[in-house]
Amino acid sequence: MEKQKDIDITQKKIKEESELAPSKEESSKKVKINIDSITNIPNEYPQDFIKFCNEKNLIPPKLDTGKGKALALMLHNPNNYFTRPETDAIVEKFNINSRDSIQLFNKHAQWGIKCSNEKGKYYVETPYKTTNKPKMRNNFKYDGTEEAKNAEIDNIKAHLMGNYIEIPNRDWQLGHKNPDSEDNSHSNLVLQPPIQAKYRDDYIFIDTFTKMPTPKKLKKMIENKEFPCTEEQLTQYKLLFNSL
Repeated sequence: MEKQKDIDITQKKIKEESELAPSKEESSKKVKINIDSITNIPNEYPQDFIKFCNEKNLIPPKLDTGKGKALALMLHNPNNYFTRPETDAIVEKFNINSRDSIQLFNKHAQWGIKCSNEKGKYYVETPYKTTNKPKMRNNFKYDGTEEAKNAEIDNIKAHLMGNYIEIPNRDWQLGHKNPDSEDNSHSNLVLQPPIQAKYRDDYIFIDTFTKMPTPKKLKKMIENKEFPCTEEQLTQYKLLFNSL
């Protein structure tokens, strides 16, 4: 029964991933953009896109920003995709200020519009779809007063100040990233202030601030419902660890 359950979970995951990925038909219809065909950057988004954003309460980047210009180019060229050479050429051709041209084309899923999942190809999927980002933010409200929120922020700042920033350098120590490992090499050591001693046996440190629970600690957190993880994410963890 357990084996069949794992098979069912795996099949469900494959189905979900296939639904998120662009269809082969959609991908095959698109061709790489010809930079020479772009003589100007559109000064408005397509009307059907504006209507879609209004219906879904999405707020696209302003057209006078680098991301807005990149988005407009993708929207007005729905039969094409962009790759790094094209994005670099766009930035240079139209004198758009950017340290990395790719960032202008591949970050739009963050504000809500579904874009290509194909590695190295950048375009907006059609028909338009939303990502889960706006769903996560929709109707999100702090469940306390503004006064309570500011008090909590002040507590966090005070914690960082008193336990990290104001701690003399001489009081910081090298500690093991992984408490269950006997590896004393440099790669398994991390600088830690005294307060982190209380985490020493329960967490694996990626760096000074980033940590993850050890298996024993994670088990306790799950049992006590202290681990803010969805069932889907737990399934993904299980599949990942089983594949190692």
